[in-house]
Amino acid sequence: MTKLPEGKSRLDLVKAGLMGGLPKRGRFIVSIERLQEDPDNERKNFNNMDDMIESVRRHGIIEPITVTQDGDRYRILTGHRRFRAAKAVGLAEVEVLVREPDDEITRRFKSLISNIQRENIGAVELAETLRALLDSDSVATQRELATQVGKSEQWVSGILRILELPARLQEEMRTTPGIGYEMALRIARVGDSQLQEELITAAKTGESTRSIRARIENHHAQQGVSPSRNPRATSVIQFKHRQGSCTATLRAKREPQAREAMLEALRHLEKQVREDDSLR
Repeated sequence: MTKLPEGKSRLDLVKAGLMGGLPKRGRFIVSIERLQEDPDNERKNFNNMDDMIESVRRHGIIEPITVTQDGDRYRILTGHRRFRAAKAVGLAEVEVLVREPDDEITRRFKSLISNIQRENIGAVELAETLRALLDSDSVATQRELATQVGKSEQWVSGILRILELPARLQEEMRTTPGIGYEMALRIARVGDSQLQEELITAAKTGESTRSIRARIENHHAQQGVSPSRNPRATSVIQFKHRQGSCTATLRAKREPQAREAMLEALRHLEKQVREDDSLR
């Protein structure tokens, strides 16, 4: 039989989530050992935690961590930084808001929207998540994805352009705190990898956003390109079609020859399918 702490009843422990079944809905104080981070959380890097840790050390967690039941534990939906800060200062219990579990797609969109609203994940991580949603069966087009996350199609295509940066520069951007979505978009649209690297280095060393923006505008002026040009001209266009268990995706840069190139790619793909004996 479990030995009860002094002054605690078995009901107190059940309410606190320290023993017995887990509460499935409501606001509770639970053991921090009951919580686990969401492995599919879009945010992978947790920078600048010192202020958060000090705040939790002084005042505790003001806003409850949002969780959902996952087996005999709770999976964190929002509040990963607060959870990490609580662990860092050695809190034994935290307040949580328990919600009914959503289906996987709904959960991913809710998490993504929450992170976008607070600009809580890096630009590269955001672009990777949007690309993963497009490549899954969650949405068929960039327009549909934009509607789901409450942004314009132009914004979504601009964020996806970040993935066109060289892998080395994507990693640099990923590990550089302070590059917001707007700045990441501007850097991705420069089109000069050397300048892109210089701009990311400048952000890393603390150069002001205004100064970096001025560099970009000066580059555009030298190239004879208007900074206010329509970003759709260099964005990516995507078509997706689902037929039964088969999903076909066609993606290309939005440029004058895009239509002909995509049609040619379709013809070659059709030929490959027709000639593949393993499909007979």
